[in-house]
Amino acid sequence: MASILEILRRASADLFQPRVLTVLFLPMLGALAVWGGLFWAFGDFWVTSLAGWVAGVPLPDWMGSAAAGWLVALGAYFLLVLLLLPAVYVTALLITSLVFMPLLVNVVASGRFPALERRRGGGFVGSLANGVFALAVYLMVWLLTLPFWLLGPFGAAVSVLLNAWLNQRLFLYDALAEHADGRELAALRRQAGWPLYLMAAFLGLLHFVPVLNFLAPVYMGLAFTHYGLEKLDQLRNPPP
Repeated sequence: MASILEILRRASADLFQPRVLTVLFLPMLGALAVWGGLFWAFGDFWVTSLAGWVAGVPLPDWMGSAAAGWLVALGAYFLLVLLLLPAVYVTALLITSLVFMPLLVNVVASGRFPALERRRGGGFVGSLANGVFALAVYLMVWLLTLPFWLLGPFGAAVSVLLNAWLNQRLFLYDALAEHADGRELAALRRQAGWPLYLMAAFLGLLHFVPVLNFLAPVYMGLAFTHYGLEKLDQLRNPPP
């Protein structure tokens, strides 16, 4: 637990590096731009489709047509927000993974692991394949578990666990791809235990916090890079 807190502290300090500050908000702003553009183009269709689905839900007879129409519209917008929030979050993570992780890895490596050899066991193609796989699994499980949101805290717990899996699946590969060889990369990903998932779950909670959610993807990338490179350094240079 102490090592995880130290990793989070180091990642927090790296947020103020000039190179990091230049990209700090870009992943989330990029994701908002993508989904804002899609909503501008298809928003009416999305709302109409969701309203049609909500209208199929039986309503009490005592509710008048005006109240029923208002409830259907409210339900459609609620579902749309429920769908768009994770979409924006996942898009920001993918942008960070594919575009900004090389910069974040260089910041951490040059500052804390300058002697760590770069064996390049992964690359952009591997990162893209890893991201597509992680996204496919995440979307499938998220859709299957969507009804659990109706169960209150249990639904939130399912979301936290699912986000933790996505976070570690995306970023641990990217953190190690430049420095680890193929065997080291595979071994360290297999050895990921509860401390990694605990850190991933905590970092996943940040996207629920206003303002902090704008810097969460970059902070997440820094934290996983510190974790991955430290584990790689320990693998190559085990303590006596």
